[in-house]
Amino acid sequence: MKPFIQYHGQAFAAAFVTLIFLCACGTPPDKIILLPDPEGKVGAVIVHSATGEQTINKAYAGVDVAKGGAIEKTMDSQSSVETRYAELLAARPPRPRTFTIFFLFDSATDLAPESLATVKQLKAVLATWPAPQLVVVGHTDLAGSQEWDDKLAMQRAQTVAAFLIKQGIPARQIETAARGKREPLVHTADGVPNHMNRRVVITIQ
Repeated sequence: MKPFIQYHGQAFAAAFVTLIFLCACGTPPDKIILLPDPEGKVGAVIVHSATGEQTINKAYAGVDVAKGGAIEKTMDSQSSVETRYAELLAARPPRPRTFTIFFLFDSATDLAPESLATVKQLKAVLATWPAPQLVVVGHTDLAGSQEWDDKLAMQRAQTVAAFLIKQGIPARQIETAARGKREPLVHTADGVPNHMNRRVVITIQ
């Protein structure tokens, strides 16, 4: 029975199974190592086997799970993990990235001046991202009616999607959606305009 893994919090785990350099010693254990996210944060991973369970919640902590189910906790350093598993780490897909583009009041096409730098960053990332899948979600502030804001939010998402297609991203790799006024970045009373809420959020994965 292979170990069953549960993820909690912001855990970013990598399971290194059947490591080649252990093969000379019979059947190697399954190995799970908990990696931090780019900001150094970790959540927790609960590893279940046929005979028990073990929780790991520290960066570079891990477990070895033997064929019979015995679990042994391990602890590595960042340098040893990066050296020992360099090929596996390099083969991971990029972590999802999010970009937010802001719009002028009541506009589906005019970007806020501060968004020009974000567009430049977005173009640079897309140029190096292998086969990106994008989710583009439009939002509005709370100044309009629900019906109008839903329409405006979708128009904003479509504006960004059209820009992405011009950058060479196939339309089939872009998903658009609109949330209207339902998910404000800055909470205000209904009917109150706020420039931080007039936005499109782009997630690349």
